[in-house]
Amino acid sequence: MSLLDDVSIVVTPNGYKAGTLFGAIPVPTEGSNVVVNGDFTTDSDWTKGTGWTISGGTANCDGTQTGTTSLTPALNNVVNNVTYIVEYTISNYTSGSISIKLGNTGYGVVRSANGTYTEEIKALATTFPRSQINADASFIGSIDNISVKEYTSADMDVTRATAATRVDENGLVNYAEVLGDSALTGNNSNFDTGIGSWVTYIGGSLAHDTDKLEVTLLATGSGTRINTNSLISGGQVGKTFKVRAKIWQGTTTATSLNIYLGSVQKVITISSTPTYFEVELTPTSTAYLTIYRGSSSGGTFFIDDVTVKEVTRDNVPRIDYTGGGCPHILAEPQRTNLIPYSEAFGSWHTLNNVTITQDTTETTSPSGTNNASKILVSSASTPRRLFEVISTSSGSDYTFTLYAKKGTTDFIRVYFSSSIIDISFDLTNGTKTVTAGTGSIESVGNDWYRIQGTGTSSLTTEVPQIQLSNSASVNDYLYIWGSQLEEGSYATSYIPTSGSTVTRNQDQFTRDGIGSLINSTEGVLFTEIASLSESGNYRELGLSDGTTSNRVLISYKSTDNVIRGSFQGSGGANLEYTVTSSKDFHKIAVKWKVNDFSLWVDGVEVGSDTSGSSFPANTLNSINFNSGSGGDIFYGKVKQLQVYKTALTDTQLAALTS
Repeated sequence: MSLLDDVSIVVTPNGYKAGTLFGAIPVPTEGSNVVVNGDFTTDSDWTKGTGWTISGGTANCDGTQTGTTSLTPALNNVVNNVTYIVEYTISNYTSGSISIKLGNTGYGVVRSANGTYTEEIKALATTFPRSQINADASFIGSIDNISVKEYTSADMDVTRATAATRVDENGLVNYAEVLGDSALTGNNSNFDTGIGSWVTYIGGSLAHDTDKLEVTLLATGSGTRINTNSLISGGQVGKTFKVRAKIWQGTTTATSLNIYLGSVQKVITISSTPTYFEVELTPTSTAYLTIYRGSSSGGTFFIDDVTVKEVTRDNVPRIDYTGGGCPHILAEPQRTNLIPYSEAFGSWHTLNNVTITQDTTETTSPSGTNNASKILVSSASTPRRLFEVISTSSGSDYTFTLYAKKGTTDFIRVYFSSSIIDISFDLTNGTKTVTAGTGSIESVGNDWYRIQGTGTSSLTTEVPQIQLSNSASVNDYLYIWGSQLEEGSYATSYIPTSGSTVTRNQDQFTRDGIGSLINSTEGVLFTEIASLSESGNYRELGLSDGTTSNRVLISYKSTDNVIRGSFQGSGGANLEYTVTSSKDFHKIAVKWKVNDFSLWVDGVEVGSDTSGSSFPANTLNSINFNSGSGGDIFYGKVKQLQVYKTALTDTQLAALTS
């Protein structure tokens, strides 16, 4: 028998969207519509509050209500703590707002426009299950085609509400993000048959050249500006867009162009080689896409394959490939990069013995772009260093990280003026010499290393410094990128900054309302995980009823490298095992059944308890990357998580965890 015959939930680094990590098993299914007469073919089966009538195949609210008014189906088949897919249509909208509610606290999104809306809602009721439409005192409009269908899925809900970086499948550091469709269509994008709606806003001329746009620049005057129709609406102001285009010189000698969305712009450097450029812009007002040459130069240049795509980064789960091989889900605590300029090292303080070249074209950074800085020894005088002054808290741990690559010199020192961190790194051999604090050096490819130092501050101001070798010759150099100083005893993923500190919120993963996928009386929870540090607070994940009263957990304890399997319900058991390093991936399984509890790690049973009762039927109904009630959040890496509805045999558990 295959293990897959018994598995009921499988969560892996699979597909995702903003706010959701898709589960692999089970395939999402929707039940039948629990709402009777959701298409309002008759004036029946609904309890109508003030202002509501049913006629013409819709439910209509006329605004005569003086407060919130509800439309409630007479037959309420909604089940408490179950997740539903809800869909309904608003038409004839005039004013006010409306939302659907399952139970008495399971609220949907408030809507105030015509349209068909689909959302996922968990029914929550303290006294009775019900579904209803709630309209505010101002709502005037019609409702139709209401469906409420039970949704069975292991998709995890993801919450972070900020952007965050990860290492992608190519080993590059970039944001976890979801791109929308291009706001440009047809000839506004590819110029296959014409110039579309592009126009010359200031000077110059446009022509279609086979499959591209030819731009002729003014030879005299203040410059040339071209743009397309307005594409950033008021509702999109403040959102980030990626503008991508292939641009190259024709007969012009001009090498720089400005790409704008509204008043926000980036400068690019073009050549005679057709090159794809990608810039990120966040417009502050409704905007045109504009390409501008700010000084007269004459001649021509070409544009092709233009896209403008909205970027979503908040709540996007991070599928991380750090270390290569199979990816993992990355879950980290909230951290703040206290370095205000993480890449613009020209904004750091220097002691006038180094020269900084930002965005050097001599190498690509760990992000895969030409945004690294070249640090060159410019004087025989010493020291050769750059530094920042950072406010800190006395008694707190701080971790400094930096990406560095050798040039003609391979020595770099990370030094804090308080001497809490003093570490020298060899960028040829990937080694370190620690004088103060603790440190590490990790190869990230293309001769780049991420170097790290950690220490405990005794001051309210620290001065982290990056220093080149005192014995390096004038004109010796190396490359750096991506500096970070965060309060904490270990490093987390890179947080870019560009003029101020930036905070990345904690990652949270949950899935509830899935009691049908879990057998509370017996089963197995299996994970393949690694911790971010070998010690710290409890870091737990598992199954629960949303409280700490009934739960099955796999945990890293606060004690160094201790794994714990715990079962808490009408009975209880705690099984523990110490591994060499919890930062390494381990395959861990816990089994529960009456008088049969066990903990398995890497193919071996390492703990068991043959006395104890199991959980009452239909108790466990959620997956949590925490203690079950929100505490002791799991921070670490997850390659896979599986739930089985039967207590597997020892042979099966050995195979599963090997």
